[in-house]
Amino acid sequence: MQRLAIMFRIKPGTEDKVRDLLANYAPPVRVTADGTRMLSTSVFMKDGIVVRMIEIEGDVPSLMAHIAQDPSIQYVESELDKYVVDEDRRSANTPEGAREFFLRMGMEHITTRLAPLEDVEA
Repeated sequence: MQRLAIMFRIKPGTEDKVRDLLANYAPPVRVTADGTRMLSTSVFMKDGIVVRMIEIEGDVPSLMAHIAQDPSIQYVESELDKYVVDEDRRSANTPEGAREFFLRMGMEHITTRLAPLEDVEA
């Protein structure tokens, strides 16, 4: 499993609109043609900064190309672009635009710590 995170800034006063948009859009198709799977997504927001975390199994470029072509993602990204600060805007409706955005706004993964299975109570 891989975890990816991207961050971007939104315009002041748009938090409620962004919260509603990111909480309520239709999820994309979660499996790509090559079998890459999007396992989960999480979104966090504070003080005008949005962080989206994605967990996947498979190929990151395949997922980016797949997501860029998904109608649900195209919709949410075009709506979201109205609220993103100019410096962080992107063209996420093509595989190239999505790739450029992920590279520019991607966060460095430092570590993930998981509890050993024996620590989990039944």
